[in-house]
Amino acid sequence: MHPIRIHKVISLMNSIFYRFGFWHRGVEPTIREIRVKFFYCIYYSFYVLSLVIGSIKCEKMGESIYLADLSVGAFVVCVKVWILVWKQDEIINLLDRVCVFSIRNNGDHNRFNEKHGGFIKFVIVFVIIVTITGLSTVFLSFTGKEKNLFLGIGFPLDYKNSDIAFWIATIFIFIGVLLSAIAILFTTVIWYLLFMCTLRYEVLGSELKNMGRIDESGNGKMLERQMRNHFFEDVKRSIVAHLHLTGLTSDVESFILDLFLIQFGTSGLCICGSVYCLAFDVGDNLLERLMHIFVLIYFIAELFMITYFGNEIMLSSNRLSYSLFESEWYDQPQSTKTCVLIFGEYLKQPQVLVIGKLYPLTLETFTRILNSAYSMFNILKSFQ
Repeated sequence: MHPIRIHKVISLMNSIFYRFGFWHRGVEPTIREIRVKFFYCIYYSFYVLSLVIGSIKCEKMGESIYLADLSVGAFVVCVKVWILVWKQDEIINLLDRVCVFSIRNNGDHNRFNEKHGGFIKFVIVFVIIVTITGLSTVFLSFTGKEKNLFLGIGFPLDYKNSDIAFWIATIFIFIGVLLSAIAILFTTVIWYLLFMCTLRYEVLGSELKNMGRIDESGNGKMLERQMRNHFFEDVKRSIVAHLHLTGLTSDVESFILDLFLIQFGTSGLCICGSVYCLAFDVGDNLLERLMHIFVLIYFIAELFMITYFGNEIMLSSNRLSYSLFESEWYDQPQSTKTCVLIFGEYLKQPQVLVIGKLYPLTLETFTRILNSAYSMFNILKSFQ
């Protein structure tokens, strides 16, 4: 048996949530910790509001669309911040239940480690790129001869004519970007939950395929009756494991339901706005144009990742019935064959995550949202 634990990178992210006060350490949060939680939620809500006001007051149509695009994306991030702050127990519980288990076979454990390590490397690179790019935008406020914020947010103080107001506005944006970076860490935790569900389905499929077979560490000598009993015990164990994994995946689906529904409803608008800014060259300098490219890539990447993992869960669960019939079930007694056939019929129904009873979490939904974004872009282009 090979025990699997939560990866140290994900544990480090959890430590960051504790360190910055998003999560409390005791059983119940103290008054001070509740105040910190409310501060983060209210602060980021004002940050989103400033982007909305900035997009309304902006006189240039291109910049107004860009700020509106960021406002929609920041609203989704705001929802993530609220979920991160107020659903700590549920997040920790899901991580413990989904990511802590055991793998019996050595080959399955090696394949798991290979895929698991590749995903963690991708997460590290993604977080570093997004964080550096996001925080570097704050320093763009200092470029140029005039005091001009990189984001034309709505701000009550006259930061163009006052140094103090300019620094206050800069700090306001910096903290907003920092909170966005924390929310991105939480996004990767959600990806990790979906990814672990996928890997557990793959491990279960391999165990179904190898039911009744003697492990290499065994002595290889078993009577025929013992082997049949061993196969039947593996069938019962696999049925229990599948029911447990299906329940865990359903719990993950329930947790991400509201967040992903909001993302699906706004992703088309975000992608459309980013494409518009690139197509009509919105921006006064090269750095702003590069930011348009980065925002577009971020919106597409985030939408792609959640639909990709949902699609992988569907495919890996759909392969379970095939894996079951790859086992040596045909040499078993009639009663065992009957159990296998019934179990096989049950496995023919794959696990499909459905968001809002409308959007299956598959790559087909990803392409549909991209098509809708393209249609909205054509409509927006007609007003030029």
